[in-house]
Amino acid sequence: MNHRAAFCLLLFLVLSQAFTPLSGNEADDQPHMRAAIRHLEEAKTAEHPIPSLQSARRELVHSVPNKQGQRKDAIRYVDEAIALAEKDDKANKAKMLEKIGKAIANVKSGIARSR
Repeated sequence: MNHRAAFCLLLFLVLSQAFTPLSGNEADDQPHMRAAIRHLEEAKTAEHPIPSLQSARRELVHSVPNKQGQRKDAIRYVDEAIALAEKDDKANKAKMLEKIGKAIANVKSGIARSR
């Protein structure tokens, strides 16, 4: 292989990597995290939020752990929300919604940090 061909090949490889984020696949990079957000949003308005919270937790556990601690914190908030939902009283509903909000924020932050 001559130098010109090697240079062209190297240039192609570098440029193909540089434009990979522009390929439109970003929406599919964290399917479990995105599913967890959907379940958490459902839990906020559900009459019985525990199934949605458990589904969100399952999705978080199955997601790739490359979120600089955001995933782990989100799981903790979901666990706390489940514990509050199990008490099933109005006093804990506001606290549960707060935990769900924090979990959603952590999941979104984790998605952003994983890129």
